[in-house]
Amino acid sequence: MSDTELGSHEWWEQYKETVNTDKEMKVRGHDRFNTNFFVEIDDDRFLIEMHGGEVETIVPNPGVNQEWSFGVRGSKQAWEEFVQELPPAHNNEIIASNYRTAVRGEDGHLELQGNNKRIFQNLRPFQRALDLMRVAHNT
Repeated sequence: MSDTELGSHEWWEQYKETVNTDKEMKVRGHDRFNTNFFVEIDDDRFLIEMHGGEVETIVPNPGVNQEWSFGVRGSKQAWEEFVQELPPAHNNEIIASNYRTAVRGEDGHLELQGNNKRIFQNLRPFQRALDLMRVAHNT
C-alpha cells in the first residue's frame, strides 16, 4: 500500500504513471479514450484530461474555462474504500456504487455526475481508469 495520501499531488502523479503504462488502456479501443472527466473527493475536484487513453494532465480545482463531460464524486471515506486492495461491496465498482447513491439514496458511496450518454459511450475505458486508481494506491 502506498504511503502517499489519497488526492495529494504525489498520489496523482503515481496514478498518471499507472494509467499511462497500463497495457489494457492500449487495447480494446481504450487508446481512443479522449474524454476529460472529473474526480471529486469531498470538496476537492480534479480534472483528468485524457488523450489517446493516457492521462495528459491532472488539474486540481479546475476553473470555469476547463471542460469535462462527466465525473464521479464522493466523500473521502467512500474514495478510501474504493481504492482499497479489496474494497467492500458496492464501493468496488462505479455502477454498483452509483446505484446505491442515485437509486437507493444511501450515503457513503460514489456518484456519477454529468452527461449520461457520454458516460455510457466511454464506460469501459472510464471504468478502467477508475480501477487503476486502486492499482496506483496499492502499488
